[in-house]
Amino acid sequence: MGIEQMMNNDNSITAETKLYGFIAEEAHSNRFSSMVNTLFKADGINAMVIPMNIRPDDLVFTVSQMRHSKLSGAIIGSEYQGEVLVLMEALSKGADEAGLVDFIRIENNVLFGDLITPMALDAYAENEEFKDNIALRSLCRYFYDLIRGERG
Repeated sequence: MGIEQMMNNDNSITAETKLYGFIAEEAHSNRFSSMVNTLFKADGINAMVIPMNIRPDDLVFTVSQMRHSKLSGAIIGSEYQGEVLVLMEALSKGADEAGLVDFIRIENNVLFGDLITPMALDAYAENEEFKDNIALRSLCRYFYDLIRGERG
């Protein structure tokens, strides 16, 4: 069963649910997770973003162990985007050039670092729907489209 399976009405996580972390010091205070989860639920996508409050001294352990977790990837808060770069086994050209990683994709236990914020702003900056807090809304929508396979 894949990402297209209907999400449970009670928002429970099943063995088929695709999980993505949102790693930041104050992840629970940020609206990113709830905004993306609203998009997933509206379209019946069995995926969820889990906010993960991670202290600076736990970052290396947390990220290095992700390859063996149930997570399919993670969005990285701005405070950690430079630090996680050295923990990646592969990088997109954009992440390598910028020296930052804001999205980790886990494929076959390999941590692949990417930089999606600039692409999100390019894709959605002109959208009237995103006038309020354009960066956050653009990143949420781009991440959602990326997971759905609509962006590459």
